[in-house]
Amino acid sequence: MSIKMWNGITLSGMSPAVVQAVAFTEAYQRHQTAHFAMREAMCLKTQFPAILGDLRPDDRIAGRRPDDIMVYLGTIWWAAYPGWRTGRKEEGKQGGYIVNFSSPEKFGKTAAEKDVLNQVADFWENECSVTKVKARWNQDEEIRTLSGGHAQIAGTSVGFGVAPDLDRLLQRGIPGLIADVEARRREVAAGGAGDPEFLEGLRIALDVFVDVCRHYERQARGLAAATADAAEHARFEQLAQILSGLPEHAPRTFREAVQLYWLYTLVACMKHMDGWRIDGALGDFYARDLDQGVITEDEAMELLLALWRRFAETGETAVCRLMIGGKGRRNEANADRFALAAMEATRRHRQVTPQLTLRFYEGQNPELLHRAFDVIGETGVYPMLYNDDVVIPGVAQSLGVSETTAQRYHPFGCGEYMLAGCSPSILDSGWSVPKTLEAALHDGMTCDGQPIGPRTGAVTSFATYEDLYAAFQHQVRFAADMAARTYKAVCDTHAKNNAFLFASLLTDDCVARGRALLDGGVRYNGACEMGHGFTNAADSLTAIRKLVFEDKEITLPELVAALDSDFAGREDLRKKLLAAPKFGNDQDEADRILVEMWRFMNTAAKEAGARVGLDFFIISSVNPGGYGMGRQCGASADGRRAGEAFAIGNSPTAGFDKNGITALFNSVAKVDPANGGATTNFKVSREFFNGSRSKLEALFKVYFAKGGMHATITVVNRDDLEAALREPEKYGHVLVRLGGWSARFIDLEPFIQQEILKRTLY
Repeated sequence: MSIKMWNGITLSGMSPAVVQAVAFTEAYQRHQTAHFAMREAMCLKTQFPAILGDLRPDDRIAGRRPDDIMVYLGTIWWAAYPGWRTGRKEEGKQGGYIVNFSSPEKFGKTAAEKDVLNQVADFWENECSVTKVKARWNQDEEIRTLSGGHAQIAGTSVGFGVAPDLDRLLQRGIPGLIADVEARRREVAAGGAGDPEFLEGLRIALDVFVDVCRHYERQARGLAAATADAAEHARFEQLAQILSGLPEHAPRTFREAVQLYWLYTLVACMKHMDGWRIDGALGDFYARDLDQGVITEDEAMELLLALWRRFAETGETAVCRLMIGGKGRRNEANADRFALAAMEATRRHRQVTPQLTLRFYEGQNPELLHRAFDVIGETGVYPMLYNDDVVIPGVAQSLGVSETTAQRYHPFGCGEYMLAGCSPSILDSGWSVPKTLEAALHDGMTCDGQPIGPRTGAVTSFATYEDLYAAFQHQVRFAADMAARTYKAVCDTHAKNNAFLFASLLTDDCVARGRALLDGGVRYNGACEMGHGFTNAADSLTAIRKLVFEDKEITLPELVAALDSDFAGREDLRKKLLAAPKFGNDQDEADRILVEMWRFMNTAAKEAGARVGLDFFIISSVNPGGYGMGRQCGASADGRRAGEAFAIGNSPTAGFDKNGITALFNSVAKVDPANGGATTNFKVSREFFNGSRSKLEALFKVYFAKGGMHATITVVNRDDLEAALREPEKYGHVLVRLGGWSARFIDLEPFIQQEILKRTLY
């Protein structure tokens, strides 16, 4: 690193990570008033390859992210907000210019390093992207007053993710992308539309990527020279040749394609990695090399497992999806061959990440789905299953695009829908649906008198259920409007501060329009709200309708008083609420209320998004954030006590699906597919899964034919889960699904472990 002094402090002897954090900060300061794309390009030059981890003797693929990153450019990363430094310990997702404000304490090894890192943090307090987005939120009176404890909508992050079109990368190669950018620059110079400084920033970013390739090429040659083992020498020489060739030509072999795929994913996405249609991108290379004898099946599998390990080492547990299968793939036969190999790699890998996801449809090679059940039985969780015949029409309707475009859907992160390669996935706030009902019951207030919604003049006694539901709808519209404004503020702030150059290169239509991703470049600029507690809110409405308005066993004010006191002295009432019909049992009334409620909420969100200028605004029911939001919510009329977790995703409350798996399938299949993503977790015993395999597959086939959108299956024995609580060191291999992501059961917090134990085991 060339920088030796900063703010009068000598950097000599300090760790390379500290020096890099200073260099990045200094580059930003030097170009602070420059065009945002050029400022970003200059920062990227200090970021790469400086922050990348070294090639190791056991590596098959070059490219590693170290753990001591302090400040950098990215899309989403879990890091501390500025609030961390004022004692609030507030954490969340940052996007854009990202700073780990715990760096002085975490990475400062000496007093001098701590001093330098505190000065770095002081500067970024007001310059990191999260601060700028929060400042934009603070310009809105109602958004500013939101808080996680009382709000229906709680702002949680300022980042977003992308699923870049890596197939385009492999087809064009780095020289092809350079040619595309240069052609567009000439058109703009001749008077065409576009931002010349953005295009120059793209060109610099590609030069940075070439530097990354050369960096690892030198390391590979160094390792080759250092080993006396002939096979190891040949392996590293081969890797060096691959890295030297990436800047010169598009990939020609499977090994070259895998290396380029991984290295670009690393620099473009860092920890938040999503591999859209990895089978379509790599399938042709895989099939051709196998057929021509360039690589053996064992060698190809070794390379795939190396790639899987890279994703596991680098990607966040809650994200890092690799998708295979589905409609619209190029050269489907070759893609299928790779998809089968990908499932085999997952079977052998057996780690939390990458999250392998299989899309399927009627007419697809049936071997893929059959093999998927084999692998699920062995891994316990992967691959996740998505039914294109249902999901694609739903995505087309909810996002307002053609079904051809909807074929590009990608269940991002926990399963929120996005259009890969042509829309970002902006996930910046969560919606507590039970809080929305609480607001309706308290005229826009919480049980302790805090505002969470608009006052309507209504009281807690409604003449009819329809009057109550109308008040609930009023609160839904308010929450949807708040959420849309929250997202729009994120988009507007990023638009003039961050170009996201590496993401823009592989996102339609940034190069063609000559504009940065969120500055008019992306084809569809939409967002997905993360909804929580749908089932609890719907089951509460069902119970209120039955006990208050139909059976008249209690008045609404009495019920609200019982909820406000967390059922103190009213266990009799709680038992009646628990006994009311629940979603997941094929009971028409309970299922209909959930279906109608979520359909209305999606409509309200779509309308709110249109009002603020988003191309689409959708709501998902996938995220395990319902664990945390449940802690911040009072008792609900489904019988749930204050602070208990919400039902996770599009699933029944744990343990309340009592009528069998067929009834559960029937309930879930009724849900309207026009939504932002719906995750349903099914917990199946190994005895049932393996002992009645043909019956199980037949059940799922009927479920999907009736409209089932998705299935995430946890195959486990209850005895194993309970034993893991007693002897966790013996059960590190047991994986479970939370909501839209998986985890080792022993790594979860106790209250989450208990929720999973309560789930019905079929």
